[in-house]
Amino acid sequence: MTQFNFAIYTRVSSESQDYSRQIMNLNEIAFQKGWNVKRTFAEKVSGTTTSSERIEFKKLIHYVQVNKVDVVLISEILRLGRRVVDILNTIDELHKLGVGVYIQQFQMQSLINGQENPTVMLLLQMLSIGAEMENNLRKERQRQGVEIAKMNNKYKGRKNGARTSPTKLLAKYSDTLIYLVFSREFNLST
Repeated sequence: MTQFNFAIYTRVSSESQDYSRQIMNLNEIAFQKGWNVKRTFAEKVSGTTTSSERIEFKKLIHYVQVNKVDVVLISEILRLGRRVVDILNTIDELHKLGVGVYIQQFQMQSLINGQENPTVMLLLQMLSIGAEMENNLRKERQRQGVEIAKMNNKYKGRKNGARTSPTKLLAKYSDTLIYLVFSREFNLST
Protein backbone atom coordinates (compact mmCIF):
# COMPACT_ATOMS: atom_id res chain seq x y z
CA MET A 1 0.00 0.00 0.00
CA THR A 2 1.31 3.45 -0.95
CA GLN A 3 1.93 5.86 1.93
CA PHE A 4 0.62 9.33 1.19
CA ASN A 5 2.03 12.41 2.87
CA PHE A 6 -0.12 15.28 4.03
CA ALA A 7 0.33 18.86 5.18
CA ILE A 8 -2.19 20.85 7.19
CA TYR A 9 -3.05 24.45 6.36
CA THR A 10 -5.11 26.52 8.78
CA ARG A 11 -6.00 30.18 8.81
CA VAL A 12 -7.95 32.54 11.00
CA SER A 13 -8.73 36.13 10.18
CA SER A 14 -7.42 38.01 13.20
CA GLU A 15 -4.87 37.88 16.00
CA SER A 16 -7.65 37.43 18.57
CA GLN A 17 -8.82 34.20 16.92
CA ASP A 18 -7.32 30.77 17.47
CA TYR A 19 -6.69 28.04 14.91
CA SER A 20 -6.07 25.23 17.42
CA ARG A 21 -9.54 23.73 16.79
CA GLN A 22 -8.75 23.41 13.09
CA ILE A 23 -5.38 21.80 13.78
CA MET A 24 -6.81 19.40 16.35
CA ASN A 25 -9.69 18.30 14.09
CA LEU A 26 -7.48 17.83 11.03
CA ASN A 27 -4.89 15.87 13.00
CA GLU A 28 -7.67 13.66 14.39
CA ILE A 29 -8.96 12.92 10.88
CA ALA A 30 -5.43 12.13 9.71
CA PHE A 31 -4.88 9.82 12.68
CA GLN A 32 -8.19 7.99 12.11
CA LYS A 33 -7.38 7.47 8.42
CA GLY A 34 -3.74 6.55 9.02
CA TRP A 35 -2.48 9.56 7.08
CA ASN A 36 1.05 10.80 7.62
CA VAL A 37 0.99 14.54 8.42
CA LYS A 38 4.44 15.90 7.61
CA ARG A 39 3.93 19.50 8.67
CA THR A 40 1.33 22.04 9.79
CA PHE A 41 1.10 25.60 8.49
CA ALA A 42 -1.03 28.05 10.45
CA GLU A 43 -1.49 31.77 10.11
CA LYS A 44 -3.55 34.71 11.25
CA VAL A 45 -4.41 36.78 8.21
CA SER A 46 -7.59 38.07 6.61
CA GLY A 47 -9.33 35.79 4.15
CA THR A 48 -9.39 38.71 1.73
CA THR A 49 -5.58 38.60 1.54
CA THR A 50 -4.59 36.61 -1.53
CA SER A 51 -2.70 33.37 -0.98
CA SER A 52 0.32 34.82 -2.81
CA GLU A 53 0.53 37.47 -0.06
CA ARG A 54 0.26 35.02 2.85
CA ILE A 55 3.55 34.12 4.51
CA GLU A 56 2.58 30.66 5.74
CA PHE A 57 0.84 29.77 2.51
CA LYS A 58 3.99 30.67 0.57
CA LYS A 59 5.94 28.43 2.96
CA LEU A 60 3.43 25.65 2.31
CA ILE A 61 3.88 25.95 -1.46
CA HIS A 62 7.66 25.87 -1.07
CA TYR A 63 7.40 22.88 1.26
CA VAL A 64 5.24 20.81 -1.10
CA GLN A 65 7.62 21.61 -3.97
CA VAL A 66 10.67 20.44 -2.01
CA ASN A 67 9.10 17.56 -0.08
CA LYS A 68 6.83 14.72 -1.12
CA VAL A 69 3.38 16.01 -0.10
CA ASP A 70 0.35 14.52 -1.80
CA VAL A 71 -2.53 16.32 -0.11
CA VAL A 72 -3.11 19.51 1.89
CA LEU A 73 -5.76 19.21 4.58
CA ILE A 74 -8.05 22.20 5.27
CA SER A 75 -11.06 22.44 7.54
CA GLU A 76 -13.28 24.39 5.16
CA ILE A 77 -13.12 26.21 1.87
CA LEU A 78 -13.08 29.65 3.53
CA ARG A 79 -9.62 28.90 4.92
CA LEU A 80 -8.31 29.38 1.38
CA GLY A 81 -9.92 32.77 0.86
CA ARG A 82 -13.02 34.88 0.45
CA ARG A 83 -12.86 35.63 -3.27
CA VAL A 84 -13.75 33.20 -6.04
CA VAL A 85 -10.66 33.91 -8.11
CA ASP A 86 -8.31 33.53 -5.09
CA ILE A 87 -9.82 30.22 -3.98
CA LEU A 88 -9.80 28.71 -7.45
CA ASN A 89 -6.29 30.00 -8.21
CA THR A 90 -5.05 28.51 -4.93
CA ILE A 91 -6.56 25.10 -5.75
CA ASP A 92 -5.17 25.31 -9.29
CA GLU A 93 -1.70 26.18 -8.01
CA LEU A 94 -1.71 23.12 -5.75
CA HIS A 95 -3.10 20.88 -8.50
CA LYS A 96 -0.34 21.99 -10.90
CA LEU A 97 2.12 20.74 -8.27
CA GLY A 98 0.27 17.41 -8.16
CA VAL A 99 -1.10 18.17 -4.70
CA GLY A 100 -4.74 17.59 -3.86
CA VAL A 101 -6.80 19.37 -1.23
CA TYR A 102 -8.83 17.46 1.37
CA ILE A 103 -11.71 19.56 2.68
CA GLN A 104 -12.91 18.39 6.10
CA GLN A 105 -16.20 20.26 5.65
CA PHE A 106 -17.20 17.79 2.87
CA GLN A 107 -14.84 14.93 3.67
CA MET A 108 -13.80 15.08 0.03
CA GLN A 109 -10.55 15.34 -1.86
CA SER A 110 -10.00 17.51 -4.93
CA LEU A 111 -7.56 15.15 -6.71
CA ILE A 112 -8.02 11.41 -7.02
CA ASN A 113 -5.21 9.49 -8.71
CA GLY A 114 -3.96 12.75 -10.21
CA GLN A 115 -7.36 13.64 -11.68
CA GLU A 116 -9.57 16.49 -10.51
CA ASN A 117 -12.68 15.28 -8.69
CA PRO A 118 -15.49 16.98 -10.68
CA THR A 119 -17.93 16.90 -7.74
CA VAL A 120 -15.46 18.66 -5.46
CA MET A 121 -14.56 21.18 -8.15
CA LEU A 122 -18.25 22.02 -8.63
CA LEU A 123 -18.71 22.44 -4.86
CA LEU A 124 -15.56 24.58 -4.66
CA GLN A 125 -16.81 26.90 -7.37
CA MET A 126 -20.28 27.27 -5.86
CA LEU A 127 -19.02 27.74 -2.31
CA SER A 128 -16.32 30.20 -3.32
CA ILE A 129 -19.05 32.30 -4.95
CA GLY A 130 -20.97 32.07 -1.68
CA ALA A 131 -17.88 33.04 0.32
CA GLU A 132 -17.30 36.12 -1.80
CA MET A 133 -20.96 37.08 -1.62
CA GLU A 134 -20.98 36.71 2.18
CA ASN A 135 -17.86 38.86 2.45
CA ASN A 136 -19.51 41.57 0.33
CA LEU A 137 -22.70 41.37 2.44
CA ARG A 138 -20.64 41.64 5.64
CA LYS A 139 -18.97 44.80 4.33
CA GLU A 140 -22.37 46.25 3.42
CA ARG A 141 -23.82 45.42 6.87
CA GLN A 142 -20.78 47.05 8.47
CA ARG A 143 -21.18 50.17 6.33
CA GLN A 144 -24.88 50.37 7.22
CA GLY A 145 -24.08 49.95 10.91
CA VAL A 146 -21.60 52.82 10.76
CA GLU A 147 -24.18 55.01 9.01
CA ILE A 148 -26.79 54.27 11.69
CA ALA A 149 -24.26 54.93 14.45
CA LYS A 150 -23.38 58.26 12.82
CA MET A 151 -27.06 59.25 12.65
CA ASN A 152 -27.38 58.47 16.37
CA ASN A 153 -24.17 60.37 17.19
CA LYS A 154 -22.57 57.18 18.48
CA TYR A 155 -19.86 57.01 15.82
CA LYS A 156 -17.42 59.80 15.31
CA GLY A 157 -14.80 58.04 13.22
CA ARG A 158 -11.16 57.80 14.08
CA LYS A 159 -9.95 60.31 16.65
CA ASN A 160 -7.49 62.94 15.46
CA GLY A 161 -3.98 61.76 16.09
CA ALA A 162 -5.02 58.09 16.26
CA ARG A 163 -2.26 57.41 13.79
CA THR A 164 1.00 58.56 15.26
CA SER A 165 3.85 59.50 12.98
CA PRO A 166 7.07 57.46 13.16
CA THR A 167 8.87 60.54 14.46
CA LYS A 168 6.45 60.87 17.39
CA LEU A 169 6.67 57.15 18.15
CA LEU A 170 10.45 57.28 18.17
CA ALA A 171 10.41 60.29 20.46
CA LYS A 172 7.93 58.63 22.81
CA TYR A 173 9.79 55.31 23.06
CA SER A 174 13.41 56.36 22.47
CA ASP A 175 14.50 55.46 26.02
CA THR A 176 13.02 51.97 25.68
CA LEU A 177 14.62 51.45 22.27
CA ILE A 178 18.02 52.59 23.52
CA TYR A 179 17.71 50.19 26.47
CA LEU A 180 16.75 47.27 24.20
CA VAL A 181 19.63 47.90 21.81
CA PHE A 182 22.06 48.29 24.71
CA SER A 183 20.83 45.14 26.47
CA ARG A 184 21.07 43.06 23.28
CA GLU A 185 24.55 44.37 22.50
CA PHE A 186 25.82 43.41 25.96
CA ASN A 187 23.67 40.27 26.41
CA LEU A 188 21.75 41.68 29.33
CA SER A 189 18.32 40.32 30.23
CA THR A 190 15.41 42.64 29.47
